[in-house]
Amino acid sequence: MAGAWTACENQGMLDPVIAVHLDRAEACWAAALTLTTEDDLDCASGCADWSNRELVNHLVGGGARYAMLLRQEPPAEVEATRGLDHLGEDPLAAFWELEREFRTAAAAVDLSVPVSHRIGALPGDQLVRMRILELALHAADLSRGTGYAWPIDDALAEFMADELGDLIVALGDTGGYRPPRFGPQAGESAAERVLRISGR
Repeated sequence: MAGAWTACENQGMLDPVIAVHLDRAEACWAAALTLTTEDDLDCASGCADWSNRELVNHLVGGGARYAMLLRQEPPAEVEATRGLDHLGEDPLAAFWELEREFRTAAAAVDLSVPVSHRIGALPGDQLVRMRILELALHAADLSRGTGYAWPIDDALAEFMADELGDLIVALGDTGGYRPPRFGPQAGESAAERVLRISGR
């Protein structure tokens, strides 16, 4: 995929397992965004009161914000990016440009060092895990807004359900997650479990 971060690039401090699932989450988001038309952007998304355009702008801008956090840039400067238009003429190209910035920062810094996220200080490696969640779950929100199936692969869904489910619950409302809609369901897939845990 043009612009994508490739596995052969230097991962630096990034855990190889996390790097692989970050690759998968990026691919999931990119697939959902590729299906989104200009006409879709002003329709309601599956995320609170955001339009698809607002959702995409938030997710794309998140690459810049997470890179800034990992580089220990001032929180006020990080927050100032929330009011910017990050999409330009090509939202997919804008996504990959800022995502590469984030991946470069994640490969270069000590991920055990806390960053000043707006929900509080947290280790850089948790921020990377949060980016996996954000990419994949906002892909679900965008897919709901465009009417396409959520393009998550089974390996990513299983990783999120088994390894990141507790993080979703711990972040809770502070991290933008609603409580689970209901208890575990017999025969539910990993993808269905992730959606349930995140309140979707």
